[in-house]
Amino acid sequence: MKYKISTDVLEQVAQEVTAKNLTAEESIQLAQNLLAEHYPKLINPKRRVWIGSRAGGILGKMILLHASFNEYLIIFGCPAGSNGFSGRYNFMEIWDFFLTGETITCDLENNQTEAMRYQPGDVGYMAKGDALTCEIKAGSWMIEYGRGAVITALPFALADSIISSVELRSLWLTVKEYTLCILKSFRA
Repeated sequence: MKYKISTDVLEQVAQEVTAKNLTAEESIQLAQNLLAEHYPKLINPKRRVWIGSRAGGILGKMILLHASFNEYLIIFGCPAGSNGFSGRYNFMEIWDFFLTGETITCDLENNQTEAMRYQPGDVGYMAKGDALTCEIKAGSWMIEYGRGAVITALPFALADSIISSVELRSLWLTVKEYTLCILKSFRA
C-alpha cells in the first residue's frame, strides 16, 4: 500500500522544531508550517481547527492536518495534562514525534517493568496490536501519525465522546474534519 507521508520527514520536522527554544504555540505553528512545506497538497498551514479529544480517558486537543483511508496526521496535546489508555489498533501502527513536554508510557503486556519517558525530539512507536498506558504531562505536544486501516480506530477515538462525556460538539467536529480531509485526499 502506498503512503503519502514519510516518517523520516516527520522526524526531521520534529527535530527542526525542537532545536529551537520555542513556546508550545510557536512549536505547533512551526510544525504545521514545515509539514505544509513538505506536503503542500495535503496540509494547509493557515487552517487550524482545534478539536477536543477524549479517547481512552486521555483528554486533550488536536488539529487534524491530514486523513485518508490509510493514514492520518494530527498535532495533539494536553495543555493541562492527562492520562489513560492508548487503545489497541490491530490494523494500524502509530508514531508520535514529541515537540514539547513529557509523556510517560508503559506497554501493558510485555516484560517491561520500567516506564518509557519521551521528551522533545524523541519518537514513540506503537506497533499493530500493542496497548499502552500513557501519562501526558501538562504542556506536552506531539505530531501523531497513524498508518493502516484508519477507520478501524474511529470507534475507540469516538467512544468516550459518545458514551462517557456525551460531548457531541467534539464528535461533530471530528467527523466533519475527518470527512473534509478524506475528500481532500482524493484530490491530492
